[in-house]
Amino acid sequence: MKISLPDSNTAVVFRLSAMGDVALLTGVLAYWHKRCQTKFILITRAEFAPLFENHPAVISMEKLSKEQLTYKEYHRICKKLAEKYADFPLFDLHASTRSRILARKWKTTVYRYNKMPVLRRLFLWTKGKIGKSALLQKNVCQRYASLLSEETAVPSFDRSLLKPQIFLTEEEKKTAKNILKELFPDSSKKIIAIHPFATHSAKTLPLHRWQELCEILGKEYHILLVGKGELSGQMQGKSLINKTNLRELCAVLHACSLLLTGDSGPMHLANGVGIPLLALFGPTTREWGFFPEGENVHILQKDMPCRPCSLHGKQKCAQAVSCLEKIPADEILAQVKIILS
Repeated sequence: MKISLPDSNTAVVFRLSAMGDVALLTGVLAYWHKRCQTKFILITRAEFAPLFENHPAVISMEKLSKEQLTYKEYHRICKKLAEKYADFPLFDLHASTRSRILARKWKTTVYRYNKMPVLRRLFLWTKGKIGKSALLQKNVCQRYASLLSEETAVPSFDRSLLKPQIFLTEEEKKTAKNILKELFPDSSKKIIAIHPFATHSAKTLPLHRWQELCEILGKEYHILLVGKGELSGQMQGKSLINKTNLRELCAVLHACSLLLTGDSGPMHLANGVGIPLLALFGPTTREWGFFPEGENVHILQKDMPCRPCSLHGKQKCAQAVSCLEKIPADEILAQVKIILS
């Protein structure tokens, strides 16, 4: 596909959600900017916009609130955006109903990434018999990036070049270090951040498993609980749950030695600030294209004939023991020691 950009080499990019998907876009925009010197105007949800603060490729943002995304208001906003940015092409990196509404009003060319919806559903419905190799050829970041840089679609392309990039300031890093010094005065132990939440419960370990891991890991490391959510029981460690905004969470993760999590948004944030990551995958698999990439990424999973059981992990597990629970604690602990050694 031949992309036609204006003389300003500027384009509008649309991606609303979810947080992890938006985080994946940070690395793609950085790659495009470095490779093609392209600059971007970003349209996204207001709550995710902080991920792009200080981003060298982003010259401005349209931060849409929940109220602006309601049906009637959204149509008005789309008309306004189409008029405001009439001179720029639109990169639709969401391929959703909302992005198509905006595209219908857009004044210039619209480029849409290939979401591969039919093939993904065929792969799901046939339990992996159809579409596996095609889905594995390009992850989501490559599908984004290939709109503007065709070399990213080549199977031999180094996917880590597109990994998320969160651009923290030195002040943000310093503040996070001071927070952790107050929580953990003993600096002789490494800090493991644990994110026990997920958008859907099937994508994270049950609480008793997290409690077990925290108790064992707490004997050798400092444990820091992070994220947003509610825990129905106590877990060993210090907690910043519901106490940080998005950039504060990124800065805190940057100051830790490791993040242990399931398939979640903070998984991509940890990758974006460059710390080691141990991700536990269950109902979602590599074929969906969202697996993190890079030398600091470590993944544990167990093959089962029922994986994947849904596109986003929404479906409740019908097995006596879920694929996530089949990952034994000693295997997780051993992997943590290897990473931190």
